[in-house]
Amino acid sequence: MSRVINIGNLSITSRVRAILMLILAYAYWNLYSLVYPHLGRWSVNYTDLLLALPGTSRDFVLGLLVWTKSHALLYAFMDVLYKTGFTGVIFGVTLYLLLIDPKSAERLAKSCLVAFLIMSVIFVIAYVYPPHLVYTDLPREYPPPGWQARPQFVLPSPHCTVDTLGFIALVRRKEKLSKMLAIVVALIPASTVLLAEHWVWDAFTGIFLGYLVYRLSERF
Repeated sequence: MSRVINIGNLSITSRVRAILMLILAYAYWNLYSLVYPHLGRWSVNYTDLLLALPGTSRDFVLGLLVWTKSHALLYAFMDVLYKTGFTGVIFGVTLYLLLIDPKSAERLAKSCLVAFLIMSVIFVIAYVYPPHLVYTDLPREYPPPGWQARPQFVLPSPHCTVDTLGFIALVRRKEKLSKMLAIVVALIPASTVLLAEHWVWDAFTGIFLGYLVYRLSERF
């Protein structure tokens, strides 16, 4: 009986820690976004260097976007994935894991916080602008830059970083629902590129950062 009680108490403690870590991670990122104009005033813009890489030409970016828009259902699906793929994954996946495995939820929340800390350092040092601010005639309506979506927060992609963390946390599980959710989350990085919200290189570096952070999370 005492063993059952101890396991129950441990589960409750993990849930509380996961919730607190989740709130801390999200609050930190929003606070950082709010004060970024002051912190990032000396950050270096290296968009011109990025444009020398393959996959950054106007024809390539426009071609992907036009192709995606030519498939109405795909475009609508990608649009929903992108708009829900940041906050939705942070809260949705963490809360889902909170119900079935509090320790995994706590690990994911910690990983998000670590990823935000790393990205906040990167963006203070250097940044690039997204495709739709470089090629301003793209046929898609983009929201104006705001404090919750700074145009400098591009490489690595915060979307792809968080989505990679969520994907790994889900795909490692045995439940069918977890596997299905992992497939959906895995499509979000593609949406960032197909909709010209991010460069291909943003997605690659975001995925790499997410994987790296998740592996580091095994140590804490």
